[in-house]
Amino acid sequence: MRFLRPLFEAAVVLVVALGLARWALGLFSKKTTVYRPTVARQLALLTWPVLAVVAGLVAAGPGLLAPTAAERWLAWGLLLAVLALAAPALLLHLRYYTLNAATTLVFDPAKGRLQVALDDVLAYDPARQGWPGPSPIEWSRCRWPGVFWRRYDYLRLPLPQGDIILTALVLPDMEPLVRYLRHFGVEVAERRRGWAWV
Repeated sequence: MRFLRPLFEAAVVLVVALGLARWALGLFSKKTTVYRPTVARQLALLTWPVLAVVAGLVAAGPGLLAPTAAERWLAWGLLLAVLALAAPALLLHLRYYTLNAATTLVFDPAKGRLQVALDDVLAYDPARQGWPGPSPIEWSRCRWPGVFWRRYDYLRLPLPQGDIILTALVLPDMEPLVRYLRHFGVEVAERRRGWAWV
């Protein structure tokens, strides 16, 4: 278990370095209008749950094989508590990734552009296909976002060819898209859920 501490320290250094690099690059980059579930976005969502798991392993690791039963029980209890805190975010992330791994969203409200591509094939363009309807768009949000470390929510677009689901992996903040859709008279039904599972 001694190898866990250097791994944890390396992970913290890597997260800090990536955060500083992102901040520095953000000063010189222009606002993007193309959204994908990129590696950087996934790392941003998974940073705290993964660090919690690693910290739990580092803290509980030496006690897992302790000579006394009380130390072992305490170490296993600590490890299970940390995993219980991180598991919901990790499960939601995995579910959202399976839904949106091949999704690309082009969203530029200033120019009136909204397009969704699945596997690089255009799946929805309201300029050509019209706005979704008659069913309202479902916007599901976590009631307790602090439990999941980051905000996990999704938008379900009901279309004749099948529902398109946009998750927090594609678009970090759904509110501008919801405002854009409501501006054009699209009904968006907001639902607060304990766990925003699709």
